[in-house]
Amino acid sequence: MQCGYCQSGQVLAATALLTRNPRPTDTDIDQAMSGNLCRCATYTRIRAAIKQAAGLPTTDTREV
Repeated sequence: MQCGYCQSGQVLAATALLTRNPRPTDTDIDQAMSGNLCRCATYTRIRAAIKQAAGLPTTDTREV
């Protein structure tokens, strides 16, 4: 996280996601976090942090 603009919303959404789904896919993460806007565009780092909290590999498995 850089500026903190979105931090509280990101933390709450990630906590709710991991409570519902302790092993989320990239698609699950994208859907759960879609309501949070990040001015710093750190979405890939946020996704990696959620995966790390879930004990999953932090690589991005989405197709480009």
